[in-house]
Amino acid sequence: MKSNATTSVWRTTPQLDVRFHELLQLDPKLTYTAIAQRLSVEFGVRLTKNSCIGHGRRIGVPPRQPPRSYAGRRGRVLKPRKPYVPKVRLSARFKLKPKRLVGQMRIEQLGTNDCRWPFGNDPPYLFCGDRTVGLASYCPAHQDIACPPGRRQ
Repeated sequence: MKSNATTSVWRTTPQLDVRFHELLQLDPKLTYTAIAQRLSVEFGVRLTKNSCIGHGRRIGVPPRQPPRSYAGRRGRVLKPRKPYVPKVRLSARFKLKPKRLVGQMRIEQLGTNDCRWPFGNDPPYLFCGDRTVGLASYCPAHQDIACPPGRRQ
């Protein structure tokens, strides 16, 4: 049966932890990538940059500053991007308003060509009742809300 506790290479190899501290003290500009590569070669285990960063954080090593930002290498300052706002197209029919008073008909009052767009979640349940076109369940105004023109089948 498999146990839930994972065995960390940092706990099973105390010399690895000692060497990690030595490399941190040896050269403060040494990157975590270089530390991971050196420890992997010396101890014959596969360590990644992120495992070294995580171990450093767990033992309280202060975070290091990145060498230089991408913008600094290019000599320009990057401007923050504007947030993406999708453009919404509204059809001309979407702007139509129902002709009768909205939500004034009960289900038993609806005819075959009356809009069945519901209003509210509590009794009495009221419906739009405006005239539909053809065999549609909704009036043109509510048809565009229920099924936008670009998504109709």
